[in-house]
Amino acid sequence: MAENGHEPTIKDVMNFMRTMDNRLAALDVKLNAIDSLEKKVCEFEKELKKIWVALEDRVKRTDARVLALEEKVELVDVGATIVADRLVQLEKERNELRDDFVYLKSQSIRNNLVFMNIPEDNSTGNEPPEVTERKLRVHIEETLKVAKETADTIRFERVHRAPGYSVHGKVRNIVAKFTFFRDRELVRKQWKHLTGTNYQMHEQFPPEVVEKRRKLVPQMKDAKKEGKRAWIAYDTLYVDGNPVRP
Repeated sequence: MAENGHEPTIKDVMNFMRTMDNRLAALDVKLNAIDSLEKKVCEFEKELKKIWVALEDRVKRTDARVLALEEKVELVDVGATIVADRLVQLEKERNELRDDFVYLKSQSIRNNLVFMNIPEDNSTGNEPPEVTERKLRVHIEETLKVAKETADTIRFERVHRAPGYSVHGKVRNIVAKFTFFRDRELVRKQWKHLTGTNYQMHEQFPPEVVEKRRKLVPQMKDAKKEGKRAWIAYDTLYVDGNPVRP
């Protein structure tokens, strides 16, 4: 129906048709654009799927590598534990060997006593061993109060001055290795006769044992102050007959 109640003319119909054609053409353009966009979306989806598949594959490979690394780490941890345990065992064995070695050294000098401040004749060089032994026998008899006939019959494997160069005016200790342990003990037990004199006498021990004994001395003195019986035997402190563990 035309405007103002008039019947549409051929021109009006043509204009209307032209307008519709234009709208349809515009709609076709939009539809074509939508089709193109749809294609792009489809292609994008395909690319996304490819990327997703690639990512899934990479994730799987990464997971596999992580799992392999975890297994290796576990193996390394196990190996480290085994190595650590072995090191502890070797350390224990080393300490045991060292203790055995120190003990063997102690046994090798078990019959030794060290005498201090016995005058040394070194004005013309080293004192001859026979002179040193003679002086020691006199010392055992006169200072340690061992009967002359006993002192004269004591047998020594070796009697010598402590190692080192003799220095005029300086007295080196005498190291005596007794042939029999019972003779060494007979002489050692006379130590009380040295009280109040300038002479001293002690057993000979390896440096490792000497260090242990040195550390035990303060504990021994403290125990004695408390009225307890305390003494050091080899490298162990005894208090009232019981060994004190460090």
